[in-house]
Amino acid sequence: MIIAGWGNNNIIRSDIFYPKNEQEIIEILEKLNNEGIITRGLGRSYGDMSLYKNILSLERYKKIFELDEKTGILRCSSNLSIVEIIEKIVNKGWFLNVTPGSKYVTIGGAIANDVHGKNHHKDGSFSEYVEEIKIITPDGKINICSNKSEYDLFKATCGGAGLTGVIVSAKLKLLKIKSKNLDVTIFKTKSIDETLKKFRELNENKYLVAWLDTINKKNFGKAVIFSGDHSEDNDLNLKLKKSFNLPSFIGNLFMNNFFMSIFNKLYFLKHQNNFKVKQDIDTFFYPLDRVLNWNKFYGKKGFTQIQILIKDEDKYKEILFKIFDFFTEKNIYSYLTTLKEYGQGNNNYLSFAEKGLSVTLDIPLKNGFLIIYEEFENILLNQNVKIYLAKDSFMSKAFFHKSYNKINEFINFKKKIDPSSKFKSIQSQRLGL
Repeated sequence: MIIAGWGNNNIIRSDIFYPKNEQEIIEILEKLNNEGIITRGLGRSYGDMSLYKNILSLERYKKIFELDEKTGILRCSSNLSIVEIIEKIVNKGWFLNVTPGSKYVTIGGAIANDVHGKNHHKDGSFSEYVEEIKIITPDGKINICSNKSEYDLFKATCGGAGLTGVIVSAKLKLLKIKSKNLDVTIFKTKSIDETLKKFRELNENKYLVAWLDTINKKNFGKAVIFSGDHSEDNDLNLKLKKSFNLPSFIGNLFMNNFFMSIFNKLYFLKHQNNFKVKQDIDTFFYPLDRVLNWNKFYGKKGFTQIQILIKDEDKYKEILFKIFDFFTEKNIYSYLTTLKEYGQGNNNYLSFAEKGLSVTLDIPLKNGFLIIYEEFENILLNQNVKIYLAKDSFMSKAFFHKSYNKINEFINFKKKIDPSSKFKSIQSQRLGL
């Protein structure tokens, strides 16, 4: 079968296995010998994290959903998607403590990437609310791990890019809510200085994200900032909006520097400053999910999403200018740029989010981009930054090993539980995992 990551920048042919239960997973692992395999959920990792010649899909695995409505403890199979879960829990007064920007992500994928959301500065990453993981390790054994038992396996699995085994189920702690809605306030800023200042002022709000205009050179870093918290209007009747596909030629017509520059200007003008509005969970958290195939709009070469965490607060502005000055010189622009602020990190070996400022760029690919990316890495090499594995397509082994300070702990643990490197991906081979 021909598959790709969400960025469509690496298309390969893979053999896909579809186990229906735990025993079939164990049998597949036994038959593999040293060929290697990686688990794949709904394919929303942007690069080559879930790509390899052998793929294990839990698409046909029996789905489990068990909710304790009093405590908010959810036990579910890892192949359940966020959209399947929120359809069942919001009307009962519960929501996920942490959600990524797409509802088309499986729980297994959320754990393997230790996803984060618009509230990391307040509430941390997804794994903070994972009470227990059931995982089949490379030796074919079924293990239960948590932050209280088999803690090394837990720390390696959360954020571990699927390299510690097959996550089959998890127990999650949910968030009690009174409404399907959020009380949202929208702010506009006119420069990067004003944007960073406003971020500091709004830091106590639960959800915080900024859309950044980096295409129009005048007033670089002007932004539309969205700040929100769960409403208390007692309306739990969530109706998810229908998603749809659009013809790919629309993207080919409009996804270019000229039209995106115009779009950014109109998007900024559309919003009013200090405007208060109610938005439901679907609108606030998952705006891009309305168009199911938006990733196809970037053309045949696809695109890359680069998410960079800047750890030194006194260098936020300096490094942002370095990033965008570099790409501007190469006539490369990010068609969607967002800022988020992060709080304290956790103890997981490969989790991305920790104290700092995150900037995310969506960049259409062109010939010779790999060479350009290597130049880009050299600019960031001596800065205190890191790049998110779930979005990564091009990071070098040297950059990765320098920027993730628990990498050796992960490698040593993986050698212990997977000495023949049964679980591997194109990304893990590239990065020396």
